[in-house]
Amino acid sequence: MADRTLSPLPCPAYMGGALVKRWDELAPELQRLGTLDALSIDLAGKYILAENEYLRVSALVQKAIERGDGDEAAKWIGVQDTLTKQILTLGAELGITPSARRARGLPVK
Repeated sequence: MADRTLSPLPCPAYMGGALVKRWDELAPELQRLGTLDALSIDLAGKYILAENEYLRVSALVQKAIERGDGDEAAKWIGVQDTLTKQILTLGAELGITPSARRARGLPVK
């Protein structure tokens, strides 16, 4: 495959702050792999949103555990589980997981 310089894709308008920073880290890699283009910008944005929310919820789980509040921890663990599934599904669509890259014939580092 010929080496070519790709123009950076803009992040979705609904993203700001730390989410834009994560976009700037992730988007070029996905573009290089060929799994991010103008049609999949929103998909990548949703992946980053879910990833960010997972980190936020994980902190809430930890705080509830530290307080000894099992009911609160269980509530957030349920949300964490849902977010994990979203991240894995979106990540597979974008070729983020090694198995998704193998299935597409992309390099697995």
